[in-house]
Amino acid sequence: SSAASDVYKRQITFLHEWMEEHIPQIKVTRTEGTYLVWMDFRGLGIAEENLKDFVENRAGLWLDGGKMFGESGSGFQRINVACPRKTLEKALTQLENAVKNL
Repeated sequence: SSAASDVYKRQITFLHEWMEEHIPQIKVTRTEGTYLVWMDFRGLGIAEENLKDFVENRAGLWLDGGKMFGESGSGFQRINVACPRKTLEKALTQLENAVKNL
């Protein structure tokens, strides 16, 4: 429905703005019509084989690793923004804290 897509658009706008302000090293891919957003972690300088550990164990998040979608997905993680704003903010704050502790 269009109501849902408006919510996703607001969430995605929030995600882009939040990441630019707090973790500019991680680039957020521009997406249309989906609540799944790719984030490029390559700017953190974490080796692909350590990225899953960083996201899951340091940030405490469960994202989709891009590598499972092929070699070109290496260094990318996919976040689902179809969740309450508070949940998204909490996830991003956990990610920010993990990046600060790198």
